[in-house]
Amino acid sequence: MTSETLRPAALLFDLDGTLADSFAAIRDALNAGLREHGLGERDLAWVKTHVGRGAPVLVRDAVGHESDEGLQRSVGERFGARYREIYLDQTPPLPGAGDVLAFVAARVGRRVAVISNKYEELSRAWLARWGLAPHVSVVVGPETYGVRKPDPGALVPVLEDFGVSPADALLVGDMQVDVAAARAAGVPMLAVQSDPAAAEALRVAGAVDVLPAVAEVPAWLVRHGVGWR
Repeated sequence: MTSETLRPAALLFDLDGTLADSFAAIRDALNAGLREHGLGERDLAWVKTHVGRGAPVLVRDAVGHESDEGLQRSVGERFGARYREIYLDQTPPLPGAGDVLAFVAARVGRRVAVISNKYEELSRAWLARWGLAPHVSVVVGPETYGVRKPDPGALVPVLEDFGVSPADALLVGDMQVDVAAARAAGVPMLAVQSDPAAAEALRVAGAVDVLPAVAEVPAWLVRHGVGWR
């Protein structure tokens, strides 16, 4: 089946919170940095509402926007060091994530990408650690093209490489930054979000639909895609 008879013809996935159960490891690493500097720790609920825009923004939010840049940098360095120690083993795939990637990869060939605001090297290592790398042909982080979501420049070069127009692709993500990136690039966005309030906010922001779990993506594609049956 060619891309002309399959829509979406390319699948772009966010990583943290979409494919990866990332929040506990991020919380633990962030709190290691905050504790070391005598700062109050952040709970899991706080982390879930502040991740997605990259580690520097997360640390700045945790430390405080008015805090000294040197303090932010020092907390960020400790956070990054601790996160690299624990994230591979303490960040399992969300239920069904591997099956979802295998399902879409078998149908769209090489046109599967992971586009994250996590560094590309970390995303690649995570995909390899959990056996998911064979299903993904392109991995993008902020250092790949020099931009972070919601900048459409994180998505557009991937689609150009795939030879797929934005309207014929689909971004699967879990946060507002994913909706904004998709909208800016002209790509439809399918949200994965189990929290009812967050799900409604994603729908209002422009997600074409919201699913409670990534494991439901294949069934959604069969129902709503073209040529997916």
